[in-house]
Amino acid sequence: MTTTPLQPTAIELWGVLKKEITGVQMLWEVVEHVYFEPQGKGFATLESDVPLLSRLAQTVLMESLLMRLSRLMDPANSDRKGDKPNLSLKRLLECSVSFTEDVAAVRNLWDASNLKNLRDKYLSHNDLTRSLGEPHTLNIPLETADIEALRALVSVLRDLRRNVHRKLTTGVAYLDEGLDLQIRHDVDVLSRSLLGSQLFFELLPDHSVLQQAWQGSGHE
Repeated sequence: MTTTPLQPTAIELWGVLKKEITGVQMLWEVVEHVYFEPQGKGFATLESDVPLLSRLAQTVLMESLLMRLSRLMDPANSDRKGDKPNLSLKRLLECSVSFTEDVAAVRNLWDASNLKNLRDKYLSHNDLTRSLGEPHTLNIPLETADIEALRALVSVLRDLRRNVHRKLTTGVAYLDEGLDLQIRHDVDVLSRSLLGSQLFFELLPDHSVLQQAWQGSGHE
């Protein structure tokens, strides 16, 4: 005998759905500040010293971002019988039609973009015909329009978070600027660390104190 899963309330569903949206926002903030904004000297050094690692890190971040976004666009149920619920925006609509306009704003951007095609072609499965006919690459071939679509989707997801929060909490203000500030702080710290490391190695040959510090850290 099968049992039907209990339908969560809108507040219960939103409690976990907003965490998924937070994950999308955090990933975007990282790739935006590290890869899509003008590069500072710190990250220019990183790309110069370890170009393969830098590109692979970007690939992993972009794949995770695209897959997380696409999961939010899943149907409310995955299988034909409809008994396996998904954590998605359509699931949120099943809880309340009051979120229709907010979800539609996200869906319209997603449907108008090429992102679903990219997800299906490069991430969902390994298309043998494509693999045989195209040069193998670890990077998703994102065009400028795809990057702009990602930027717009993250922005409209932020609007959705604010609007849904307001509707579920009867007008209580929602602030999420702290997320941006934390990511920017971390990126700035990393950039300064990279610059500091570069300066250390530039000065190392001519300063015995630095050489002693380097040897004291276990390096020869």
